[in-house]
Amino acid sequence: MGLAASQGRLLLLTARKSDLEYRAQEISQRRLILASELETVSSQYARKTANRQMKLTRLVKQGEANLSQNVNLTYKNLIQSGMNDDGSNISDYRVKNARGQVVVSDESELPETAADAGYGDGSGVTVKKDGNKVIVSGTYNGEDVYDVYVVDSKLSDASETENYFQEGLRNGRFIIEQFSAIDGNGDEIGSEASESGAIGEWQSVSWSGMTEIQDNYYTEDDATAQAEYQSAAARVQAQDKKLETDQKQIETQHKAVETEFESVQKVIQSNIESSFKIFS
Repeated sequence: MGLAASQGRLLLLTARKSDLEYRAQEISQRRLILASELETVSSQYARKTANRQMKLTRLVKQGEANLSQNVNLTYKNLIQSGMNDDGSNISDYRVKNARGQVVVSDESELPETAADAGYGDGSGVTVKKDGNKVIVSGTYNGEDVYDVYVVDSKLSDASETENYFQEGLRNGRFIIEQFSAIDGNGDEIGSEASESGAIGEWQSVSWSGMTEIQDNYYTEDDATAQAEYQSAAARVQAQDKKLETDQKQIETQHKAVETEFESVQKVIQSNIESSFKIFS
């Protein structure tokens, strides 16, 4: 092989090496993406099989009887968990956010009077709208009152699992307060509806300590989650296996090109040395 031909062959081999190296890098990148996808799929599967659901026991009117009913814990179900003698819903509870503001799911729930806020008519409590907030302030039962009400529309989430309200209770974004009524002697007489006008106060309660709330694993979606995981994992693994095979083929081709590249280099070097000997 002449010097010019050898040099041309060397250039072609150099281009071939670069192309194979680029394809190998591309395959490596795609395999990394697949590994990330598999990690995401595994995380989703673990979350769906380890998820929990809060249930709320509340009273419902059925004929002349008051029956208990287990329902999904949502903001609305908690607020309507109490019941008057006539079967209508009342509220023993309210919810505050981490900033200490009372949160409601809709503007229609914002208090317009002191009684709506649970402090009874004729008290020294006033209600004032301030932009998108409602401020309840004054004196009630000898205590200073200052509550800020805001709307959090996400509280209307009524999904069967992982609803916004339950997540907020678990991570401390929401705090439940219960109205504790007292008698004329100042002794606590239990929970009564704040709308009844009973004298009392709102007190923070831990949801985990409330007998009305049960927090258990939610298993109804486990079979679906397992099927989705197995399908996604099989797809990712099949693609990765194909890429692995392609990568091995490229590595074999790259090794063959390198061997030929070195051989051509030796031929060129030999031609150069022979040429110098002629002119020496």
